[in-house]
Amino acid sequence: KDMEDLFHPQKISNIIVKKSTYEPNWTEIQQELTRKGMTRKLLYEELKENNPDIYSYSQFNRYYKKYIKLLNPSMRQIHYGGDKLFIDYSGLTMPIVHQESGDLSKAQIFVSVLGASGYTFVHATLTQSTKDFIASHVQAFAFYGAVPNILVPDNLKAAVISHKRGIVKLNESYEDMARHYGIAVEPARPYKPQDKSKVELGVKAIQRWILMKLRHHTFFSVDELNEQIGSLLDAYNNKVIKRLGKSRRELFTALDK
Repeated sequence: KDMEDLFHPQKISNIIVKKSTYEPNWTEIQQELTRKGMTRKLLYEELKENNPDIYSYSQFNRYYKKYIKLLNPSMRQIHYGGDKLFIDYSGLTMPIVHQESGDLSKAQIFVSVLGASGYTFVHATLTQSTKDFIASHVQAFAFYGAVPNILVPDNLKAAVISHKRGIVKLNESYEDMARHYGIAVEPARPYKPQDKSKVELGVKAIQRWILMKLRHHTFFSVDELNEQIGSLLDAYNNKVIKRLGKSRRELFTALDK
């Protein structure tokens, strides 16, 4: 035994590997990173102060990246609280029956999603005109009780006249609205799906949780439709996200508001 130890001092069986007994709450780590100025290094150092046996910073980063891969694409990016509001229209429309003529109109469904919390607003209008588009924004700001730093619309005609080679020309009325509220506008870049993944997933979710639930209803006005959307929207925003253990409303209060 003594001879074996002499010639093989680093034999695995004789090495005691110290393992960390502390496992960070990765959901809380992700949410803390939405605060401007926060870094992973600072969070690690704070954790290490209270938990000296935590593994190394490089391991911390490795486990964090593994956690991120488990999240859906819209949650992987770090969005700062109250910073960006992502905007688009649903591809699905909702029929409105005109009581006098019986004619059908297709109501357009405006969707906005806050980056950090995913807190969602939905509003139906008769058209996608600039006037209706801006009216939906005003309703969204009232819903959130505030305005974001940056609006990120898709390249809709009501918002963007042209967007080529990084040069953006905004619709004049839309630009005036943003100036009035003191908000910057950064349209999603063409052919860059990561720029709008947040709202694309939001659109798919409201199609499933709101529009499909209303498919058998007959609406005679856009106001009537918005009333029904509002009640279902509350349920959607209050629904607990399994991986995060909190609802969009709770995240909005903690991160964005």
